[in-house]
Amino acid sequence: MLLRAALLLAFPVALASAQTTDETTPVFKGRIAAGSSLRVRTMKGDVQVRESSGSEVVVTARRRYRSRQSGQITFDVLHDGSNVTVCAISKDTRRCDAEGYDSGHGWDSDVGFADFIVEIPRGIKLVAATGNGEVDVRGAGADVEATSGNGAVTVDGAGGSVVASSGNGDVRVDRAAGPVRVSSGNGRINVSTANGPVEAHTGNGRIDVDMASLTSDGDMDFTTGNGSITVSAPANLSAAIEANVGYNNFTTDFSVQVPAHWNSRRIEGTIGAAGRRIRFSTGNGTITLRKHD
Repeated sequence: MLLRAALLLAFPVALASAQTTDETTPVFKGRIAAGSSLRVRTMKGDVQVRESSGSEVVVTARRRYRSRQSGQITFDVLHDGSNVTVCAISKDTRRCDAEGYDSGHGWDSDVGFADFIVEIPRGIKLVAATGNGEVDVRGAGADVEATSGNGAVTVDGAGGSVVASSGNGDVRVDRAAGPVRVSSGNGRINVSTANGPVEAHTGNGRIDVDMASLTSDGDMDFTTGNGSITVSAPANLSAAIEANVGYNNFTTDFSVQVPAHWNSRRIEGTIGAAGRRIRFSTGNGTITLRKHD
């Protein structure tokens, strides 16, 4: 059964055209069971998440708008089982729930920003999403999914796996405890994790990945339309390697066995006993495969 609570905020619009209204209000405070999910969604605004000092989840909203923008924004809190979804709703919002956010073509320019500031205990899964804004998650969440349609995404110190993406912006994942999947339409990617595998894709930008260990046999893909790729993997790596660059643009610390008949414009070979497959692709750049220090 879906329970719904709505908070309607209707503050006076500032009179001076240059003045910006910045208001905060509590949206949700309560316990969420470990292993359950908190989902926070806004179409236009930043999402900041930090580890809670207590046992409760605290979500605070901040509304930012200029005199010609509307301050009419509703915040919905939805419960499905032990999971909680918090949504910023404007007149353009068609749907916001556990499955995602739909506002057609996005919020109109006359609608202000709705930011979220979140405090969450360890052990709770997190989804933090914005259509236009930055997502910054630090020292919080078990498995983390962080997405922005336009803006930088940072996830630091997640307790489990990480899925992070931006339509336009840099994506950085540091000190992850599990597998990582990262993508950007246009931006640099940096990843460090204690336990791979990792998958990283960007339309334009460098990719830098460091994996201390590999705890599953999954394949890995690293692709960029424009930029170099550097990947550090554990010294006991075994994999089949494919890279769409010539030998002059490929460097590795590992011993790679190549077939008797090889193509100087493409790398194919095996490290150790092979097993998993690792694919590298760049439209313009070099590829480096290093041993993790």
